[in-house]
Amino acid sequence: MKNPFQKTISFIEKFIPMTFSSLILFAIIIYLGIVVGKSVISNYGSNKVIEDEETKLVELEGNLHSIQNEINYYQTYSFKEKEARAKLGYKAPGESVMSLPIDTVEEKVVDTGLAESKIKVPNYRLWWQYFSQ
Repeated sequence: MKNPFQKTISFIEKFIPMTFSSLILFAIIIYLGIVVGKSVISNYGSNKVIEDEETKLVELEGNLHSIQNEINYYQTYSFKEKEARAKLGYKAPGESVMSLPIDTVEEKVVDTGLAESKIKVPNYRLWWQYFSQ
């Protein structure tokens, strides 16, 4: 007489064309494939995040470099002198400052030095005449 475990195995073997040990081995291989697939996907996502953060880091280092250059420029004497002249009316010894009135809209005149002349002959014909002479 067969024990109940063997009856179950024989029942499974009728529907699945492999032995029970082969079925267990197949299930373990499928499980390991799923675990490896999940770890590969997770690793790819982590590498993508790391790559994005490295790109941001490079951009921030570039911004830091340009800001540091601006700070160094703002600390120079020439910048300080330029700002003092522009905002405080500073003048160097021996210089004279001239104050000019601001132009108003009414005082501005349109330059009419060249009168607009309409060309009646097309441009290509003028060129043809020029080269055919």
